[in-house]
Amino acid sequence: MIGPDPYAFRTLHRHYRSCRRGKRNTRNALAFELDAEAKLLELQAELREHRYRPGRSICFVTGGPKPREVFAADFRDRVVHHLLVGWQEPLFERRFVHDSFACRRGKGTLAASDRLVTFLRRATANGRRPAFALKLDVANFFPSIEKARLYEVLARQLRHPELLWLARRVLFHDPTRDYVFRSRDPRVAPPETPGYPVPAHKSLFGKGNRSGLPIGNLPSQFWANVYLNELDQFVKRTLRVRHYVRYVDDLVLLGSDPEELASWQGKIEGFLAERLGLALRRDRARPVPATRGVDFVGWKTWWSHRVPRRRTLGNLRTRVARFEREALRPACRGRARRVDLRAGEGAGRVQALHASLASYSGHLRHGATAREWARLWQGHPWLRGLFEREGWQLGERWPARRFGRAPSFRRQYRELVRRAGGGCLVFCRVGRFVEFYGPQRRLAEAELGLRTAALPRAGYALAAGFPAELAPVFRRRALGRGLAVVEVREQADPSGPGRPRVREVAEVVLPVA
Repeated sequence: MIGPDPYAFRTLHRHYRSCRRGKRNTRNALAFELDAEAKLLELQAELREHRYRPGRSICFVTGGPKPREVFAADFRDRVVHHLLVGWQEPLFERRFVHDSFACRRGKGTLAASDRLVTFLRRATANGRRPAFALKLDVANFFPSIEKARLYEVLARQLRHPELLWLARRVLFHDPTRDYVFRSRDPRVAPPETPGYPVPAHKSLFGKGNRSGLPIGNLPSQFWANVYLNELDQFVKRTLRVRHYVRYVDDLVLLGSDPEELASWQGKIEGFLAERLGLALRRDRARPVPATRGVDFVGWKTWWSHRVPRRRTLGNLRTRVARFEREALRPACRGRARRVDLRAGEGAGRVQALHASLASYSGHLRHGATAREWARLWQGHPWLRGLFEREGWQLGERWPARRFGRAPSFRRQYRELVRRAGGGCLVFCRVGRFVEFYGPQRRLAEAELGLRTAALPRAGYALAAGFPAELAPVFRRRALGRGLAVVEVREQADPSGPGRPRVREVAEVVLPVA
């Protein structure tokens, strides 16, 4: 609901906080936050006086099987985007059909896949009767959206003059006229050069600002949903399709008669061309039996179960293999592998792998993939030396310590031993010695041939150990017995003198299976 003052400072500040959520450590967000109040007041004045102009964008090309051109707006422009979508969302939400799942609260790819499973169960009566699926895809969707037609769709629903003005200002901004191209790969050629990897029909360059929404901006995602809502209404109200699901430009229709599905396809194609200036991809656009499974939002789906695409599992294996190739170093003449966990590149790689595995775990757990997940861990036993896993739950076994007030030595040591679990020796450095306590002491006695001594230290009555310079000898002995070795170093607590020294995992050495 738009209040009497659409550009009130409280409103702008709320959308500013929403915009920075999850991106507070980025360079643009930090630069804006240095003087956020003054910049919001300046932005407020520009909006009230209609002097606002979108600023320079950052253009880059994403990797993957299909390179995509992305325009990332400046942070202050993203605040305006959140303001604009916040106004429009309640106006259009009540007009959207239930089975549109893109860029909506409470929706998403998982909800779209769940809805398709429900429809498959209804259409096939839980596999007892035949049904057919028609998968459609709008060709070159974002680059093909005509801005004039989209503005007509928006103007039919937006009545507030300020909302119309701001929507027009953002919609008809041409990001190709003011941008900075960035790429981590120096081999990627910049736009408007012969080697640019994005095909002309998928790029915004050369379209004269007549068509195309920039991928990467919040209004583009929302307006794409608004634009295809016209198609949703046609499919549900005119064609009366009962089982229909859409996510962005991917559509699935289910029915019992393949000829009826083919007829719907022709009518949809005509509607898109006449009303929206869009076209369907012609490849694979034909009804197929539902028993073959429906490829939709990253899943191959049947009425009874779903499995991820082969490409998804292949990407997961590729990431693990890349880490194994780049981060695991040979040790002990090839009999072990070493992982550096000290702050820097080594720790960053482990954290990146953890984030990737956690992301795949959150995705794969919703399908019939338990065997594939277990097979990954069986095929790479070194993963268990770096991560704790219980089913689909995943955590770093040796997270980077955040310095502060260090706990007592006993608490630090007990936490290290707990994370090590069985089959691992913690080489804890204490001064000029490496020492073992509690269960670790008994394991060191049995496997390394050490003797116990009465050496009270921080609550432990007995200890076993050796001089630090002999660590390579005992490391080789432990690895020969099939034990992993965790090297723990000590350093002063930065919070002040007299505090317990901080124990930090420096590296993990894993025996080769």
